[in-house]
Amino acid sequence: MGTLFFIRHGQASYGVADYDNLSELGVRQARRVGATAGGGLLREVDAVYVGPLRRQRDTASHLRAAAAEAGHAVPEGVELPELEEYPAFELLAAWVPRLAAEDPSFGALVAAAGDHADRVRLLDRAFETIIGRWARGELPPEGIESFEHFTARVRRGIDRMVAAHAEGRGARVAAVTSGGVIGVAMQLALGLDHQAATSLWRNVRNASISEFAWRSAGFAWRPGDFSVVGFNHVQHLGDAELLTFR
Repeated sequence: MGTLFFIRHGQASYGVADYDNLSELGVRQARRVGATAGGGLLREVDAVYVGPLRRQRDTASHLRAAAAEAGHAVPEGVELPELEEYPAFELLAAWVPRLAAEDPSFGALVAAAGDHADRVRLLDRAFETIIGRWARGELPPEGIESFEHFTARVRRGIDRMVAAHAEGRGARVAAVTSGGVIGVAMQLALGLDHQAATSLWRNVRNASISEFAWRSAGFAWRPGDFSVVGFNHVQHLGDAELLTFR
C-alpha cells in the first residue's frame, strides 16, 4: 500500500480583500508542521506535491524550511494544478449580490458588513448557502468551474500522484492543498454524497494532516483501492492558539 498525506495550508487572510496570503499565525502553523515532520507522519516522504495558489505554495515553502532547520529531509514541492482549491471567491462574487436581492436577511448582512467581524459573519453565511447550492447543481456555472468538474479534477490529481509512484510498494507522498480538495478525497474514499462532502470542507483545520492509503497493485478506484487512515490530525501543532479552521 502507498500512503498519501494531504496537508491543508496554514491560516490565510479570511475576511480581507486578498485572502490568498498566509497570516502570521499561518506561517507559524506551516513551520510547526515542518519542524515536527507532521508529528512523525511526514518522515521519509518520497515526494511533495503543491497546489498553485500562493497560500499553498507558501505553506510548502515554510514547512520545508523549518523541516531542514530541524534536520528533517523534505523533498522540494512539485506543483500540481489539480490541487488548486474550488473557485470559492468567484462563486461569491457572482452570487452574493443575487442572494442579497432574493433574501432580505442575507441582504441585511451585506448592507451591514462594515468591519472585519461583520465581513467574517457574511462570508460564513455566504459560504454555507452558496457552496451547498453549487454542489447540488442549483447555480448555473456562468464560466465558473462546476462542482462535478472540481471533483473530477481532484480525482485526476490523485490518479497522477498514484501513477507517479506506482513502482514498488510503500511509497509515501505528501500534498499541500486546501480544505475542499481534502473534502473531495474523503468523499472518494468513503462514498459520501455531495452534501456530506461539503460539510466536511468547513471542518478541515489549518495545517492539519489527513492520511489515505492506496492499493499499489493495479489502482483503479475499485472498493478498497483508496481508503482513509486518519482525518484532520493536528497533534503536531501542539498549542491551542495554532488550532484554527480559518
